[in-house]
Amino acid sequence: MQRESENFHILVGAVATVLVAAYLIYGYASDRPGQVSGAGYTVHARFQSIDGISDGSDVLLAGLPIGKVTADTFDPSTNSAVVSMRIRDDIELPIDSVALILSHGMMGGKYIKVDPGGDLETFADGDEFEYVQNSVILGELLEKVILAAEANRRRENAEAAASGNE
Repeated sequence: MQRESENFHILVGAVATVLVAAYLIYGYASDRPGQVSGAGYTVHARFQSIDGISDGSDVLLAGLPIGKVTADTFDPSTNSAVVSMRIRDDIELPIDSVALILSHGMMGGKYIKVDPGGDLETFADGDEFEYVQNSVILGELLEKVILAAEANRRRENAEAAASGNE
């Protein structure tokens, strides 16, 4: 009886190990950076700043994944970053759509959000977004807020000193 119980526990442990290994292999194979499953078409976008975007970053439409970033390169002729995205075949994006680089929350990872336009003509393989919004770098944004507050404080102090001298 005890031998059967030990064999049962060994069998359950072996099955659990195989299931965990299969789950990890599936997760690794389906979520590798730069890999896009299935067919699709490639579109490009030129940004002045792609901070946080890299191969494998998500491309979202209405909050749902429609593709992945497949490459990011620098174009020295325009001093801009060119991001290539693989979009699912069943998604037809109007050519006046906007590609925005956003982040998941304050400290989350970056992704590309596509806001669809209203044009009847749609992107084809190899087309490029005409309208983009660059990545907002939190440090730069905070620096601007601090500098604006300091300038405002200096101006108020100067006004107070000038009115006190009158």
